[in-house]
Amino acid sequence: MTTTHAPTLDTLRGTSLVEAYLKANPETRSYLHATFQGIRTSGDDLVDKHLKPMIDTVYRQIRALVDPSTLTQAQARMYIAELGVFARHNAQFLRLAAAQVYGTCPALGHEFDRNFLEEGGEPGKVPAHYILYTRALLADLGLLVNGHVPADETAKLVLQHQVLVNSHMTGLIAGGYYATEGVAVAETEILRDITNRYGEVTIQASGAQLKNLDFYYRLHLDEGHEAAQIVGMSVEEAHIEGLARFIRQSDLFHLDLPQALEGFLQIFNAMAHWWTQLAYRARELN
Repeated sequence: MTTTHAPTLDTLRGTSLVEAYLKANPETRSYLHATFQGIRTSGDDLVDKHLKPMIDTVYRQIRALVDPSTLTQAQARMYIAELGVFARHNAQFLRLAAAQVYGTCPALGHEFDRNFLEEGGEPGKVPAHYILYTRALLADLGLLVNGHVPADETAKLVLQHQVLVNSHMTGLIAGGYYATEGVAVAETEILRDITNRYGEVTIQASGAQLKNLDFYYRLHLDEGHEAAQIVGMSVEEAHIEGLARFIRQSDLFHLDLPQALEGFLQIFNAMAHWWTQLAYRARELN
């Protein structure tokens, strides 16, 4: 992998984190081109050698752009409110995705349903994750994000995801949701740092002192949490690998690999753009 200077908000003007990554890593750019043309057909190589490293690098850069430890109260609150919007809709998107793909790939529909029951709440188990999160914000920080009207960039991200899950192309949905889940651990860790920062600057409390938020984050990130269904994997890690399987074994599931890559890039680009635009918005709050 080629190393390069980390992008800043100023150097990103007119480009994107994904474009910058592909420019800095021509071997990945070439592999993606070859996959679209049907020349490269290994789902394992696509995931492990190219998509995972891209996710890791781009989200390290997003963390640097956000820089949670330096946020003001107003900046942290803005991020918290915007980051809560997609969580409102994710369960229904998972259910829509399941309904769209069951006819062509029942195993993928089952994976979406499994994720839906975790995300949307299963009777007798953990409540819907959005409910847990918004209650935790109220209990620990006194923050009300329910009903927040999203910024334009957040509304655009929700729209792009809604269009994706209504697609007639099963591979496109699989690839798009791999992007959504593939970034979930990194996003949850960034969100945890942002809520910790808000706690520090408002009530001088963070981490385990924010007991409801701490529970919410451990639910998603801890391998040993009672909500984890696969040994050795946190809830989010299991979601990531559960969806990666359909790209890795696209032939087995009769999914079109170029189509899956298209779905991945649509949503991954959208999410990277969203974070970048929020960082610009945060800078304006200074």
